[in-house]
Amino acid sequence: MYTFKTLFDIPKYINENINNPTYLNYIDENGKYQAISSEEFLSNINKLSKAFYSNGVRKGTTVGIVSESSPFWLMIDFALQRLGAISVPIFANIASDNLLYEIQDAEISYLYIASDEKLNVLKPYLDNMKLVVVKDIKYRSKNMISWDYFLLETDEEIEYAEILPSDIATIIYTSGSTGCPKGVELSHKNLVTQLYDTYEHYKLLPEDRVLSFLPLSHVFERMVMMFYLVSGTSVYFVDDVKLVGKRIKEVKPTVMTVVPRLLNKMHAKMHEKIENSNFIKKLLGSAALKRAENKEPDDKVFCLLDSIYETLVYEKFREALGGNLRIVISGGAPLSMKVYRFFLNIGIPVYQGYGLTETSPVISTNSPLKNKYGTCGVLFSHMEAKLTQKNELLVRGDSVMLGYHKDKEKTNEVIDEDGWFHTGDIVKIDEEGFLTITSRLKEMFKTSTGKYVSAIPIEEQLCGNRVIEYAMVIAEGRPYTTVLIFPDQVFLEKNAGRLSDKDIKKIEKAIKKTNKHLNKWEQIQEYEIITITPSIEDGVITPSMKLSRNKAQKIYSKEIEHMYKKDIV
Repeated sequence: MYTFKTLFDIPKYINENINNPTYLNYIDENGKYQAISSEEFLSNINKLSKAFYSNGVRKGTTVGIVSESSPFWLMIDFALQRLGAISVPIFANIASDNLLYEIQDAEISYLYIASDEKLNVLKPYLDNMKLVVVKDIKYRSKNMISWDYFLLETDEEIEYAEILPSDIATIIYTSGSTGCPKGVELSHKNLVTQLYDTYEHYKLLPEDRVLSFLPLSHVFERMVMMFYLVSGTSVYFVDDVKLVGKRIKEVKPTVMTVVPRLLNKMHAKMHEKIENSNFIKKLLGSAALKRAENKEPDDKVFCLLDSIYETLVYEKFREALGGNLRIVISGGAPLSMKVYRFFLNIGIPVYQGYGLTETSPVISTNSPLKNKYGTCGVLFSHMEAKLTQKNELLVRGDSVMLGYHKDKEKTNEVIDEDGWFHTGDIVKIDEEGFLTITSRLKEMFKTSTGKYVSAIPIEEQLCGNRVIEYAMVIAEGRPYTTVLIFPDQVFLEKNAGRLSDKDIKKIEKAIKKTNKHLNKWEQIQEYEIITITPSIEDGVITPSMKLSRNKAQKIYSKEIEHMYKKDIV
């Protein structure tokens, strides 16, 4: 069991307990994996700590990290934690206006940057920085230094400040799906508590291999990465999310943390592969897919067809995912039941969890220890929960944030005087303690007729269709319910940026199927297909790959108004 109380203690723990020559692995300029040992990882953390210290970084100094995920990201972060500095991770693909806002709001004067694109955006502001450390970037100026030279600045000995569990370790900005990003202040205790609780649910083996492709700027991947590090597991970083399929086959991972969007894409890819097969394979594969999508995973009744599907279809699906996956943890958004059933039935153990940036992040999880498919699992040990009269989930515990950076008013809106954090999520808790998210308060829309429409279940149902990547329900203050449909890029590319008539009919069928299970006032009356792919750069997609309702409503206001031209009773 662990003995650390702060993130300062983690490198010491690694030094005393772990010796892994393939600890962290990244893709080099030749497209090959290069390994960094646990010894080299610790050595570089020590050098970076001294270099930052000699350049004026002290306890409480905010330092920005603008970079794709990599071993170097982690080295920077832990070097700062050893000094008691506050790291501010910033998504490498963040919209430029949010990037500048976060740097200014966090009063960042030190920066690590490994992105040519963002460096160009920040050029006008870099003169105000005390120090900018760059990785593999050609551009230089008076206050900039390359990674290699920075590692050599190790002459000055560090006078380590006392670091308390209650000290701020990091400020993480929310993705701003419904408004301006807020800086979430997380303490050392917040994050260390998560590691203890994760250890209760998951046990990694020395031979495990982790494939990591989610951004470390997201607290979910950052927390589980800390868990991987203290477990001594070998981690392989994906250099480009588009290459996840290729890297899975290379690495053959046993453990992955994912978001539903990736599982949806994998599911769609398998459908596509079956559809492009010859007649016999297509017939068999389609039947196997349909069976996997609809069979209840806990149904133990023997079926001869299941045995045939396993041998001829499901085994090949698993091989396409490396063939060795034993733990897949899904978080960040709800997973559709159709896709959830599919992966469980083909033999991929998916464990869904739930949390928020403000809770460091995990509130509950399924795991090999306790698992109930379709739910978000049971509470972490250091978390207590209760429901309001409206069934909003309130949680309290050592993982709840300190507050929003420089914003007491918004902090007091979500953390009451008794320390309960108001999640904004509508939840059911069953007799065994398993949580199920049914909606969000902010996504419970009131129509002009006074009826309420819960957007999340409708959007989840629609996104279970392979043609649909995102769906956004419109209903607040409106006479009836409509939806914006954002098709999967694969289907647009097949038909020169448009959907085929066949694909449009699939969308219409998905809407009709969804409407069958809805009250009349909830049923989708009109829809608009948006063929312009939403992106992080235009702000419609957040860095955590969710739709920004505010931004989408502004950009597609004409399309929305067009849906309300009809007089529907």
